[in-house]
This record gives sequence, structure tokens and C-alpha cells, in this order.
Amino acid sequence: MKMPEKIDTIMFAPCGMNCKLCIKHLSESNPCPGCLIDSPNKTKNALKCKIKKCLETKRVKYCGRCSEFPCKLIKKQDKNYKKRYNFSTLDNAKRITYTGINKIMLEDSINWKCESCGGIISIQEHVCSECGLKYED
Repeated sequence: MKMPEKIDTIMFAPCGMNCKLCIKHLSESNPCPGCLIDSPNKTKNALKCKIKKCLETKRVKYCGRCSEFPCKLIKKQDKNYKKRYNFSTLDNAKRITYTGINKIMLEDSINWKCESCGGIISIQEHVCSECGLKYED
């Protein structure tokens, strides 16, 4: 999948994950549409996400805008992502407070674009979805 010039803001999950950069979205067979998009193709994790359910009760769209941020839910998820993928969803969620969603998506479209072919580099594997080039963590 090629990196679009502009990533739609609906691809920014409440927790700080950019779904456009997720390996589950980049999957060629049955790709997940993203955490905020209603679809039968959502992954089990996206369907049962406690963070998304929490924010629905608080009436905020992103964890970074919640009065209880950072809570134990996002800290737990962040710990898992750091350990498994060397990526901090907590740090990314913090960006929403001082950067703004449109600028985040623009930065991500530049920072996670394969310099070799223009594909999307997955957050989880640090591999280009188009050419398979591996990027160092």
C-alpha cells in the first residue's frame, strides 16, 4: 500500500495509534479499516478495545484530551507496545495536545513513508508494505 499524500484523521485511534500505519490495516487479506471506522472487517482487538469504550463514556475523542490522561489503560497498552514494537502509544497520544490532529497525520505521512518506494512502513514490524524494506527500530 502506498502512503497517501494526506492521511485521513479518522485513522488516528483514541489511544494514539495511527491505524494507517498498523500491520493489521496493511494486511492484504481482510485489512482492518481502523479503530474509528464501523466495519465488519475490524480485528477482535479493535472490537473489544477498552480504551475506545472508556472514551465513549467520557465524551472525548482522544486519550490525550481526557482529564484522567494518562490512565492505567493507556499506560498498560503503552508498556506492551514499547516492549513488542519499540513504539510508544502514550507519547503519540500526548502529541494530540500540543501538535493537533492534522499536523500529526501530515508528520506521520512523511515519517512513516518508505524512502525507497513510497510505501507505508508498519509501526509493528518497521517494514515497508510495498517493497519489504526493513527499517531499524
